[in-house]
Amino acid sequence: MTPQRLLVMVGIPLGLLIALLAPAWTAYDEFTHFARVVDIAQGNLEPTRSTEGIGSRIPTAHREATGQIILDHQEGRPPWSPTSIRALLDHRPDGRTTFIDTRPTTASTPVAYLPAAAGAWLPVALDAPGLVVLWASRLASLAAYLAIAVVAVRRASAFRWSLTASALVPLNLALASSVSPDGLTIAAVLLAVSLWTRVEAGDEVGMSALVGASLLLALAKPPYFLALALFPASALLERSTARTRAALVAGGGLLVGLATTATNSSENYQAVTTTMIQEIDYQPGVQWDRLLGDLPGFLWTTVDTWLTEYRFYVQGWFRQLGFWEADLPRVVPWALLVVAALAVLRLDGGDLVRLRGVRRVLMILGVGGFLVALYAASYIYFTDRMDYAHIGLQMARYAAPLAPLAIVGWLPRSSRVLSSRLSERAATSIIAGVPVIAVGASALTWLWTGANTPLG
Repeated sequence: MTPQRLLVMVGIPLGLLIALLAPAWTAYDEFTHFARVVDIAQGNLEPTRSTEGIGSRIPTAHREATGQIILDHQEGRPPWSPTSIRALLDHRPDGRTTFIDTRPTTASTPVAYLPAAAGAWLPVALDAPGLVVLWASRLASLAAYLAIAVVAVRRASAFRWSLTASALVPLNLALASSVSPDGLTIAAVLLAVSLWTRVEAGDEVGMSALVGASLLLALAKPPYFLALALFPASALLERSTARTRAALVAGGGLLVGLATTATNSSENYQAVTTTMIQEIDYQPGVQWDRLLGDLPGFLWTTVDTWLTEYRFYVQGWFRQLGFWEADLPRVVPWALLVVAALAVLRLDGGDLVRLRGVRRVLMILGVGGFLVALYAASYIYFTDRMDYAHIGLQMARYAAPLAPLAIVGWLPRSSRVLSSRLSERAATSIIAGVPVIAVGASALTWLWTGANTPLG
């Protein structure tokens, strides 16, 4: 079976399961992203400034519907039941509107929301219940994600199974099946890595593909556009006309990404998840000064945080597909991570062996640098503490899009001795089975138990 075919056969049913069964508005920051998508579907590409602040006006019925999931939990009902669905469908727009602070969504350009907004356009125009708008937005986001991911896998000259496994990381698939800019961002990273493998292999890469992929990643959620640095590095290591052209295009994408990030950054930026937990005094300017004044301390903290909190990230990649946590024993995600790594080593082992020397070192350091950038962004915009507390609060989600780069750079090639015991069929079955187990466990939690949620 080809990797792109496996991606379709596994990604479509699991994505549909998540999109239709994940409790309404319980994906990461989903209601705030949903409000931005509804606003875009109404014709407003950017949040507007009013006497109420900077944000979006959406039907009041959508805001009222979000309380239903919390009410179900408080009354001991599973989060997704016929009773819940009927109650949600009763909330139809009636002409009243409410203001939603959508400043957190301005970290991404409107491009990151276009798939979801395209799905929402017709139901919004028909004044459909918020649940219908949500489903349509999730399905459109999933369709865009899988379409780009399949193209990335099919066009790649190497690491095709690594890209497939990355696309099917349960948390990545969950983000792609929710209303969020993260899904399109992950797909853009997959596409950029795919084109990089073609450049490295000396295969033809069209200018339109290079420009499109670079702009897509530059205009998605920052700072993932930094992955475009792969192309200038490739040109520096080996000069050729094709590599230089790719480096120039990617360099332009890096500049666009930097410009949009600087433009969208704001002293008024307000993180949504942290404010659901506690009120804090955001001071991005002060945080910048603290960060730059103590770089050695910050770098040490990032390493320490990664090592001490990694066990939580592993759980997040396989169990935390939104606010509801799957009822899986904690050892299961570790087992899934290990067997998935061995399967990728078995299927892409030859590509990993060929990536050696300076290229391998640059990839390893690049992923590490990427993590430092993510921790820095988290510190500046998600905490007001001087001691760097909480910078790993959402790192499981922020690190998940780096899966293809981490696989290529960090998988120990010496483990091929163990992976050689696997047949190709067994390795392929593992790539398919890992997300099935993880998503299946979450689906069971959503349908019957509703356990382990912070909303109670």
